[in-house]
Amino acid sequence: MTNEQLVEFALGLANSNKTFMWVIRPDLVAGHTAVLPPEFVTVTKEREQQTNCRYICSEWGIGMEINSDVKRNEVESLLIELMEGDKGKEMKKKAMEWRQMAKEATASLGGSSVQNLENVINQALLSSSTD
Repeated sequence: MTNEQLVEFALGLANSNKTFMWVIRPDLVAGHTAVLPPEFVTVTKEREQQTNCRYICSEWGIGMEINSDVKRNEVESLLIELMEGDKGKEMKKKAMEWRQMAKEATASLGGSSVQNLENVINQALLSSSTD
């Protein structure tokens, strides 16, 4: 994105008054280092950041994609829809389902997370014992 698009995105986040998660890669701004306006940091110091769009939108169903020609008013209205609208309510429901699955996966020795870790360890031990 261009630095102007980055600034628009940042100010839209700031103007929404909503908590967010946003990760800015070093290569995000074409040909330049990403530079945010000072007021963005001041206004949002208590609420920051974003994650991978593909997983959030398509895989997990807990987010919405924004147009690459970003404008702060679009960011602001999208965030309000996410936090207060019907799409946001559906995404919250999905997030709660993911939360429950994570709890179940890590809740006990029989959880899938523990089983997967044991499988990785066993495979590592088996492969090292056959060498």
